[in-house]
Formats: sequence, C-alpha cells, structure tokens
Amino acid sequence: MSSSLVQFLRLVLRLAPPLLWWALGGIGLGILSGAFRQELWPHTPAAEKLSAVFITVCLLSLPWTVACTAWRLADAVQSFFWKAVWRFTAVAGFASALAVSLGGGLLALFVLV
Repeated sequence: MSSSLVQFLRLVLRLAPPLLWWALGGIGLGILSGAFRQELWPHTPAAEKLSAVFITVCLLSLPWTVACTAWRLADAVQSFFWKAVWRFTAVAGFASALAVSLGGGLLALFVLV
C-alpha cells in the first residue's frame, strides 16, 4: 500500500467517533448472542428477539456515525476540493441516515415488536 493511503486511513480511524466503535462492537456481540443462543440463553425464549433488537439499534446508529466521520474529515483536509467533496458526502450521509433511521425504526417497531 502506498504511504498516502495508509496516512489517509490513519486519519479516518483517528477521526471516527467512539460511537462507531461501540456500535460495531454491539453488532458483533449481538451476532454472537444470536448464534450461541442455545448455549448462552437456553431458558430465555425472548433472547433471540432481544438480540435482533440490539443489532437493529446498533445498525441504525452506523449511518449517523459515518456521516459524522465524513464531516470531521472535511475539517481535517486542506484542499478546497476535498473539503467540498467530504462536506457534500456528509450532508448526503446525514440525509440518508435520517431516511434510514425513520424507515428502519418503523420497520423494527412493526416487525420486531
């Protein structure tokens, strides 16, 4: 890999909000909890549904954190062109995060509950 790509990835990882890492960890734990439901929760029938709700909530927070990372990245770059690209990406990300959250929240409300 080129050094500029590695430098860019380091910048993105440094600027990513902590909520992103919490959400990714929550998704991993939710998947493990659902996969090992019989071993971890043998006498709890609601564990599978609770695991699905937990994964859904974590998934719904991902678009917001990605858009926030793009906004922070726009603050960190020097070039006007890349600032504009990352700002546009962030605004589009916030708009799509709103749509996904509303749609996913309603879907989760009607399907999982």
